[in-house]
Amino acid sequence: MFEKITNTGFTKSAGFSVRDFEEGAVTLEMTPSDEFNQFMGYVHAGVVTGLADHAAGAAYASALPEGRICLTIELKINFLKPAQGEKLAAEAKVISAGGTVGVVKSDVYGETGGERTHCATAIVTLRAVSAG
Repeated sequence: MFEKITNTGFTKSAGFSVRDFEEGAVTLEMTPSDEFNQFMGYVHAGVVTGLADHAAGAAYASALPEGRICLTIELKINFLKPAQGEKLAAEAKVISAGGTVGVVKSDVYGETGGERTHCATAIVTLRAVSAG
């Protein structure tokens, strides 16, 4: 399921991939390229938000019964430092996994040479829906 999700549209173009997966917790990563930068050379906030959001959706979806997926209904993100590095990683963990609505915390880090910088934190609310 996660290969299908990351192999289409924006997520495919941005190069999102699954680094770690367990029920209720997912880490997605990407290798930033210049096409995703803003005018000062940092990764654009929209890309950072997309990574945080997608990781959150994957985390909540992993806690849902088979045949259920989820859609974001609200997202709040705080940008802590400019997003940059050899890799960006979004670590998402379910806070509340209700049958209809879930809440997930998603932290985004810039990574270079073993060093990590916390770039952003998002709280994402999602609604569970039928996959069909």
